[in-house]
Amino acid sequence: MHFVTMIAQMFDSGKLILSTNNKEGLEVTAANKRIDVNLRDKEFVKNLVSDTLKSGNSRSAIQTIRESPKSVNTAKIMREMLIETAEELRQAGITVTLSYKTDVVATAGAQASAGISRLLTGTKAIEINSLPKLVELGIDVL
Repeated sequence: MHFVTMIAQMFDSGKLILSTNNKEGLEVTAANKRIDVNLRDKEFVKNLVSDTLKSGNSRSAIQTIRESPKSVNTAKIMREMLIETAEELRQAGITVTLSYKTDVVATAGAQASAGISRLLTGTKAIEINSLPKLVELGIDVL
């Protein structure tokens, strides 16, 4: 059982707000086998990712190029883990949504209804609700 599924089954209901410098960055709400993750500030995630990368050793451009195959392999593993987690959520009857400023960007689990997005994700358990918003978040985070 994946950590996300285990946590989702443990939560009956509740709300968690993560903030920095008195500015709300992320809100997580759980109720009735549904977890809604609302990203309120892209900078919050961008800074979180940036700080995480900075905490490791500095890498030169040559090191980054040499490690590209590792990055591709890591992305493949992360994709497989995401699909596996989404399928597990679906089987457990749990839904997780990702929103940006209250617009739903993606849905995973029981209530995902992947039509065309199934071609992109390879599973019915992940629905891309807004590809432009997802790309916007991805570009700013990376």
